[in-house]
Amino acid sequence: MATMARATLLASSTLLLLAACGTSPQGYGLMAERNTAAQAQEQLQAAEQATQVDTAQTYLDLIAQMQQAGQWYASLAHTDAFDQEHGARPESQILRADALRSTGQFAAAQLHYLSLLGTANTSTRLQARARHGLGLLHASQGQYTQALEQLEQARRLHPIDPNILSDIAYAYMLNGYLETARIPVQQAAQLAPGNARVQLNLALYWLAAGEPAQAHRLLQRLAQPAAPNTPPLVPNASAAMLQPQLALIQKAVADRLYAQSLATSLRTRAQTAPAPAASAPSVQSTSATPAAARPTTSEDTGTGTNPATSAPPPAPPPAPTVETPPSVTRSSMPSHPPAQAVRADADDSNHYRN
Repeated sequence: MATMARATLLASSTLLLLAACGTSPQGYGLMAERNTAAQAQEQLQAAEQATQVDTAQTYLDLIAQMQQAGQWYASLAHTDAFDQEHGARPESQILRADALRSTGQFAAAQLHYLSLLGTANTSTRLQARARHGLGLLHASQGQYTQALEQLEQARRLHPIDPNILSDIAYAYMLNGYLETARIPVQQAAQLAPGNARVQLNLALYWLAAGEPAQAHRLLQRLAQPAAPNTPPLVPNASAAMLQPQLALIQKAVADRLYAQSLATSLRTRAQTAPAPAASAPSVQSTSATPAAARPTTSEDTGTGTNPATSAPPPAPPPAPTVETPPSVTRSSMPSHPPAQAVRADADDSNHYRN
């Protein structure tokens, strides 16, 4: 009997275990499966969103690539198409302003640049680009003082933009201020080692500053491929290609130094010149001789007098002479021609970033 009871209890336990194994999972295991499924669904949706193409940004990037390739007129047409398809945005307006400036439509470009300043929808970066564009607009017309004002404001808004820094340095060089150009031109070169225009500006600065060895080392590096099977940054880079800009900068430096020397010379002359001598009073001559000094005639006395025996009238005293101060003659002035405003020719305006 005991043996049969034990067998019955074992069978019952086995049936309970089998029943437990056949039931559905409960508690934590079920919740974990549901959470994993939700996470997978979220990841799938995120992947779908990541693969979706932002057509507006893609279009803006395409217009920017056109401008980098110098296709300004085509980019201007595409800004019109972009505004029709996606609506006008600050990003498209800055591209339009750059295209208008680079196609010679200065007044329209200035209006578009100014419209981007001080608005809530324009980011700080785009405002810096607008100031930069205004600076280039003034520089292309030879207005370097106004150009520097706008470029300095652009630098304050975006101090690590290598294009802004490089253009500031070039504008200072065209005004003859080499020392002021030294910091921004080297900042730009280190921030953008792969930017050919920025690197050429640095080489130009070394040449103008009397450091030809530095310039030649840089130009040799630019003419060599940076890596195998890659083209050099500036093929055939040499100092000869920078001579037109270098001549303008050298003339600007010479004009500024001459203007400073002339101003110093004039101040020195004004401080050491002798005071002019006081003028003597003028002596007025009279045409009538006093009666006591002229000979008596028969008309005066009625008795007649021999003119031969009468004394001659005394001569009037000589008028005193007044010495005049020495005058400054042209031969005493410097022979250097007068300083002229520095202006870039038509080809030099293309040196700025478009």
